[in-house]
Amino acid sequence: MMVEPTKFFFNAETAKDNEFMHDVQEDNEVIAKQAIEEHQTLRKRIEEAGVEVVKYIQQEEDLPDSLFPNNWISTHKYPGLIENRVVCVYPMKAPTRQREVNYKIVDEFMEASGHCIDMTSYCDKELALEGTGVLIFDAPNKKIYANISQRCEKEVLEHFLELFNSKSKEPFRLVTFTAKTHSDTAIYHTNVMLSILSDHAVICLESIQDEEERDKVIEELTSSELNDFPRKIIDISLEEVGNMCGNIICVIDKAEQPCVIMPSTAYYGYTSSNRDELETHYKIVHADVSTIEKIGGGSARCMVAEVF
Repeated sequence: MMVEPTKFFFNAETAKDNEFMHDVQEDNEVIAKQAIEEHQTLRKRIEEAGVEVVKYIQQEEDLPDSLFPNNWISTHKYPGLIENRVVCVYPMKAPTRQREVNYKIVDEFMEASGHCIDMTSYCDKELALEGTGVLIFDAPNKKIYANISQRCEKEVLEHFLELFNSKSKEPFRLVTFTAKTHSDTAIYHTNVMLSILSDHAVICLESIQDEEERDKVIEELTSSELNDFPRKIIDISLEEVGNMCGNIICVIDKAEQPCVIMPSTAYYGYTSSNRDELETHYKIVHADVSTIEKIGGGSARCMVAEVF
């Protein structure tokens, strides 16, 4: 699922704790035109790669972050675990982002026997849990990885896990940690430093400063004792994080082959060994979304919400 923008501009509300956002001295109409073209190009390349895209259009012109739908909605349907689709709706930190929630879309994704987990009441408490921006689901291993930050509050996270597990035949468990940038501030979204692919975990280990915590995350990702499907780690640097190398997503094309969507910033920003490892195992789809990255602080992964 992707939401095509109609207006796009710098959101001062979300910039307060997102170091990846940059205000620019350029006309908003020019910025919006560039963002729309970038979004359309990425969607076209995804579709050309054989991946089906459900497209929506930005519903309100004063909601510039609408093109990042994965923060407010996620869907889950995993054979043997969740047979009837679960649609989750999340509480966003910024008031402008809270208004992005569109229950018409929720209703369209709901199956007759499906379920909805609606966490938006936490907005009244000013507590956030920003969807798959902060939650990295590893369904085959029944885990959810989460970097604790202002966008991922522990109280909401623990309540969400309780509700989510009530819909799953087997319980998921949390793997939490704290990741920081070069400036020693919390990374706002887990999905800029961690992505779970079919056979790999792309992760910035140096961002997890606590050695014991870092070792635990490595074990959780790679141990054959803790996983039915252990992952091989592709370790990216904080410099690569700055190039959006962690903001990628693995989807399945119509031939049921794994396909990794990423921005061109990431494709050319990886070390050669990391890029080679990815290209050896996955079909890579990338496009230039640099305007969206620079002004919106999110990239290709944030622009895609999985439909299970």
